[in-house]
This record gives sequence, structure tokens and C-alpha cells, in this order.
Amino acid sequence: MRAAVLFRALAVGVAAVWLAFPYVTLSPDARYSLAWGAELMRGGAPDLNAPLIPTPHPLPIGVGALLSLLGPRAAADAFSALAVLAFCLLVYAVFRLARTVGGTAAGALAAVLVATRPRLDFFAAHSFIDIPFAALVVLAAALVAERPRGNARRALLLLAAAGLLRPEAWLFAAVYAAWLLLGDRRDALRTLALAAAAPLVWLLFDLVFTGDPLHSLTGTRHNAVDLHRPHGLDQLLPRLDVGVRSLLGWLTAGAGALVAAWCLLARRTAAAGVAAALVALGVAAFGALGVADLPLNDRYLLVPVCGLAALAAASLAGVPRSPVLVAALVLALWTPIWDAGHDRRETSDMLALSKDKHRADTDLERLLSRRPVRAAIARCPHVEASGSGRAATAALLHRDAAEVLISQSPLPERGEAVLSTSSSVPRGTPGAVRAGAWTFISGCDQRRRARAIDSS
Repeated sequence: MRAAVLFRALAVGVAAVWLAFPYVTLSPDARYSLAWGAELMRGGAPDLNAPLIPTPHPLPIGVGALLSLLGPRAAADAFSALAVLAFCLLVYAVFRLARTVGGTAAGALAAVLVATRPRLDFFAAHSFIDIPFAALVVLAAALVAERPRGNARRALLLLAAAGLLRPEAWLFAAVYAAWLLLGDRRDALRTLALAAAAPLVWLLFDLVFTGDPLHSLTGTRHNAVDLHRPHGLDQLLPRLDVGVRSLLGWLTAGAGALVAAWCLLARRTAAAGVAAALVALGVAAFGALGVADLPLNDRYLLVPVCGLAALAAASLAGVPRSPVLVAALVLALWTPIWDAGHDRRETSDMLALSKDKHRADTDLERLLSRRPVRAAIARCPHVEASGSGRAATAALLHRDAAEVLISQSPLPERGEAVLSTSSSVPRGTPGAVRAGAWTFISGCDQRRRARAIDSS
């Protein structure tokens, strides 16, 4: 029976990757993780103190290190495939949580609510680590909802993995471990070790590679200011409003809150309490980011939004017996049905842009594979790239990301080689070597520019 389930899951995963792959591109975080992982496998230490780089996340960097054995091209493809599988896992995790609260039909509805939201599809198509993070946390919550203590070890292991993606998982693990220890202290040492594993590994990672165990905290805080990201307590409520509205919609979220309140007051199911706790802790974690003056991106609300989607879908379990749950179901379905046409167009447009970005990534790889370009880069002391291509260029050139500078101009100064988006380089620019969306220009060897023009 288990073999049949695994086979079906594998078949679904392979089909999902095959269908979605042309529409998946790698986010800057993913590109940097691949570049840093490759640097580790070459025996080097990535420079994580360079300015304007994303926060390093230990688990994606570890995955990038392993994938680098395949080579830069295959590693990027494998990372994209993992992004698709992570989204499938998130949909399954929400299904499983909602099924535990309100039955199989509720699980199916929750899966549809999550899978069809344009903003969540965007995060998946751009390989944001928030998708696998949310998948691991929600799946852990589903395990706890099914067997609050019986699945403790598996849930804590999932939260430990999630804690190497984003630190908010530390709060979930700490609260769950405290709840376990209040009821039974026989496995206290193992429980504490699993709950503390992720923060300890992250602090040690930062200490080893930057000399500062709090580098991720301070670096992220500085980036929030330098890159003008919304942050701070004054932005907390506005960003919470934007996040819930864009990810799920306030009516559906309100339906989830209504179902949670009804279940808790009626003492109908402990599983609803777990889902409600997931929402409450997710919002609290978002609030902690505001207190710590860290960025307040809407994708950091994925976990509570998924919990609300599961609860909203669970209203199906009370139809037609409970007027409260009937009202909740109407609220849950109002936004998805009313906005169906708009959501379909938005998703279609987003996937088209993702497909174009996927092609652009291929163009960059094609450009950097050309011998004249490689030879010109070898003669240049400085290589620069447009911000979106910095980490990818580093991985393809087998360099640390900090060695590739962020270009301030599409045209090079003397002694520089620049990789720019083709749209920023005027046609007919001397020495420009074009490959679709990307253009290479060298300012290191004026005598060879004519050859470069011919090769373009």
C-alpha cells in the first residue's frame, strides 16, 4: 500500500515538473545559494559579507553544494525542479491539514484555494524559499493535528528543516516543544535537541563564514534600509493588510477565522485548535519581524494564510447543519469565484513573464559558453553584471558571487567586462556580443573588439 502511494506521488511530481518547468525561473536567493554552494564544493569560503547580497540560508546553500556536482546548468535545472516539487508539497500539506479538520472534501477545497492564488503561483514560479518553508511548517502542523504527540519526532524534524530556511520556524518549534514537555518529560532531551537544532546550526554557520553569529540578523536589517524594503513597527499593520489581501483575500481569511472561532467555542475538534495555533503563531512571527526591524514582505505570511485557507475550507464539514459554517463557506468562496477571471488573467500574465525570464536565463548561459567571451573575461581584472545576473554569472564562471561586481552602467570602463541586459545596450554598440536577452562588452582589449563584433 505504501509503495503504491509513493509511486502515485512520484508520478504526480514528475508530471508537475514536466508541465511547469518551462515557466520556472530562479530567484536571486536561489541563484546565490547555488553560487555559494558551488564555492563550498570547490573548497572555498563564500564571501557573505559583500554588500547588497541576500541573507544566506543554510539549507538552500547545502542543497546548492550538492547540486553543484551536476555542473552549473544541470544544478539550476534541478533547483527549478525542486521548486515545483516544493509547491506540490505545499498544496498537499494544506490538503492534509484541512482534511484532518473537516474531511476529504474540505482538504480538496483548501488545496484548490491555495493552488489557484496568483501570488502563490508567482512565488512558486520564481523559486522563492518561502514555498518549501511553508510546506514544511504546514505539513508539520498537519502531523500534529492528526496525532498531537504520536507524530512529535517527525513534526520536530520538519520544523528543524524549515528552521534552516527561515528563522520563523524556531518559534513554531519552541512552542510545540514547550507544549510537549508540559505533558510528558520522558523524551525531554531529544525534544529540546530537535527544537534547538536549527537556530544552533544557523548561528554556527554565520560564525564560521562571517565571524559574527548574528550576521544574518544584522545583514538583513541593513539590506532592508539600503534596498528600501518595508520594515519596522509602523509598517506592520499596512503590510499585514497587503499580505493577506494579495495572498488569500480578506473574505476567505475571515471565513477561516470564523471557522476557527466556531470550532474552538463548540469544542468540536482539536485539529482546528492546531490550525488556529498555526495562524496565531504565523502572525506573531510576522510581528516579531516588525519588532526586530526586519523586512516585512508579503510572502512571510504564507504560513498563517495557508492555515486560514485550511480552516475556511473546513466549513464544508458543517454544511448544511450549521448556519455559521454555511456563512463561512459563502465567505470562503466569494473572492475565488468573483475574481476567477481576474485571477486567471493575472496568473497567465505572470507565467508568460516567468517563461520569458526562463529564456533569459538560458541566454545568459549561452552567452557565457562562447569561447571569445570566456577568453575576454579571462583577460579582464573586473567582471560586472546587471544585478539580476550577478549570482548566475558567478556560478557559470565558477567564481564566488562577491567576485562579480554589480554593474552601475551597461557599458564598461577600461579594465572591465560587463554583462548587461540587451534592452539596456543600444544596437550597434562597438564590441557588443549579444545572445538574446543578454549582451557582453569587454573594455579590456580594444584590439579585439572587431572580432567580438563579427562573432555577435
